[in-house]
Parts: sequence; structure tokens; C-alpha cells
Amino acid sequence: MKFFAVSVVAASLLPSILALTVNTPTSLITCEPSLLEWSGGTAPYYVSILPGGDVSGSALRTFDATNATEYTWTVDIGADTEITVELKDSTGTIAYSAEVDIIAGSSTKYALFVASE
Repeated sequence: MKFFAVSVVAASLLPSILALTVNTPTSLITCEPSLLEWSGGTAPYYVSILPGGDVSGSALRTFDATNATEYTWTVDIGADTEITVELKDSTGTIAYSAEVDIIAGSSTKYALFVASE
């Protein structure tokens, strides 16, 4: 009976342990590398950058599928842009980061990118 009770508890916790979660980046700076990280879910993973808070909007960036739980993105979207990171796993589960502002870096290589879209 104890085994059954422990199994039921473990089974009920499993979805929350394996839940797909994307970490909100602490800062995003134009032309600087930023580590995007996530946990849970089932590989491969599909990462996209959406307009801030617009989860039904068109992606500003999409990246190749990966089996890793992190991706280093050199921020190539202009400063003063709010974005949301969208993460999908192979089962179709989707997770989103909170909105994050991109701030100006020391390089202006991508400064006009968003304005020209």
C-alpha cells in the first residue's frame, strides 16, 4: 500500500517537474550574446522571439531546432524593443518568457533593424 501511495504522489508531481519552462533573460543588449535557457519538456525544442507580450504575433526571429536546453543569441533586434521568448517542445507544449526590453549596446550595427521592418 505504501508503494502505491508513493507512486501516486510521484505521478502527480511528474507533470510539474517536467513542465516546460523558459527562463526570462535578465537583460538583452543589442549586438551582445545573451543566453536563453529553459527546462522540462521533450527535445527537440523550437525557440522564437516574438514582439513583447504578443503571443499570437509573427515571430521576429526563429532559430533552428535544438536538443539542448540553452541557446546563445547575439541580439540582432534594435534597442527599445520589447520581446517575449517563445519555446515549443516536440510534443507541441508552449512556454513563454516574461516581456523583456532590449537596450542599446556599444555597437549600433542593428540599431535600425526594427524600424525598417
